[in-house]
Amino acid sequence: MKKRLLWGGGVVIVLVVGLLIFSHLHSKSSTNKQSSSSTDLGYDTNASKQLTGGACSGTGSVPIIPPMKLDQVNSIQPYGLMTGGHVTPIDHQYYIGTDPNALRDTYDVVAPADGKIVSIQHRGSTTNTPLHSKNIPSSDEYRIVFAHTCSFLTYVDLVTSLDPSLLAELPKGWTPDSNGSYHINVKQGQVIGHIGGQTLDFAVWDLSQKPLGFLVRTAYDNAEPWKVFTAPTTKFLAQNIKAATIAKYVRTIEPVDGRIDYDQEGKLVGTWFQVGTNGYDGGRMSNPSLQAYWGGHLSFAPNYVDPSSWIVSIGNYSKAVTPPSSNPDQGSMESSGAQQFGIKGNVPDPTTIDASSGLVKFELTKQEVHTTSGAIWHGELASGLKAVNNSSVSGVILLQITGPHELKVEVFPGKTADQVSAFDSDVRTYNRGDDAKLPASTAH
Repeated sequence: MKKRLLWGGGVVIVLVVGLLIFSHLHSKSSTNKQSSSSTDLGYDTNASKQLTGGACSGTGSVPIIPPMKLDQVNSIQPYGLMTGGHVTPIDHQYYIGTDPNALRDTYDVVAPADGKIVSIQHRGSTTNTPLHSKNIPSSDEYRIVFAHTCSFLTYVDLVTSLDPSLLAELPKGWTPDSNGSYHINVKQGQVIGHIGGQTLDFAVWDLSQKPLGFLVRTAYDNAEPWKVFTAPTTKFLAQNIKAATIAKYVRTIEPVDGRIDYDQEGKLVGTWFQVGTNGYDGGRMSNPSLQAYWGGHLSFAPNYVDPSSWIVSIGNYSKAVTPPSSNPDQGSMESSGAQQFGIKGNVPDPTTIDASSGLVKFELTKQEVHTTSGAIWHGELASGLKAVNNSSVSGVILLQITGPHELKVEVFPGKTADQVSAFDSDVRTYNRGDDAKLPASTAH
């Protein structure tokens, strides 16, 4: 994903320009089950082949270090943020450097452990460059995947330049647009690139763990198959650096790494997808040029730093959408109107809502995160962070669970609960991604 995060007024602005569409080599099952053949070695071998390209050896986890030098890190933010086009809980951490106004390439990005770089994806030029940064001469960004064993991987994203030592290992004739698979050996702590005054994405994938608790795995396998293997980074931190790393975490409530899977069978909580949008893929499989794939996403999940407060994250909150002339049928999916809200009074609790609840109304409010002093938090190192809902109502979301995996939803911007009593012509139907399909070339 390509994005720029601007910390101001407690608001993070995320620009998603595009995603590399991945496919998965699992069966077409719409449940969270795996075929027995894929786990004979104690890990998901199908996922391993896809994510490593076979450029791996060994199994099991290894001790890791942070992807940035700790003396260059101000704060580490957990999994689970929902903001802008990130409508579902985000599956990576954010590392933030000591100076939010640092120029590009100020800080080192290092290999978390011995292993191989198996993928380098160029995010493009003159994208995601923070306004304070120096535009030199093309503002490249890279996503880099490391295979430490065949079942244990990490990745970094938004790297602003590759280190000369890594460039020297790339094939002759390589250019930034030479996206592909590689077999480049790295050592733990080796500088592989640089980043400036923007966030560095980081995550761990443990292919030996039970897939995360998403009710319909295919909904993710058709676009981001690594997501179900996202693992807590603190579990694997080397002991000699673990305490110092956790001291940089802004979430102090367990699990301090955060969480992304909240689905519960028969309950409202968790993530939903608009019927007909192919789950997380959002329609990109049939329309590869589609950018706002998140338009059909909908999540009810806790705030990522203060899980005592709920967030309603809506991919297409804005109703006023002009369909693009190139594909008018995809108009609602091209909306940039994704928004996140708190729930007035923090009730009702999404974990208590099921089919017996009938019509349910949430009054939506703007939500900010405050420090212990009451100041708006801007992403800096802090503890005791508290999500605070605005007292005014921004709108209403009306919903009803109508089947095991079926939800009817309508949003009413600018309305209060007293002004909403029934669905009208803009009601939408969601499921857990039950209608999601894998690419024809890999489904079997």
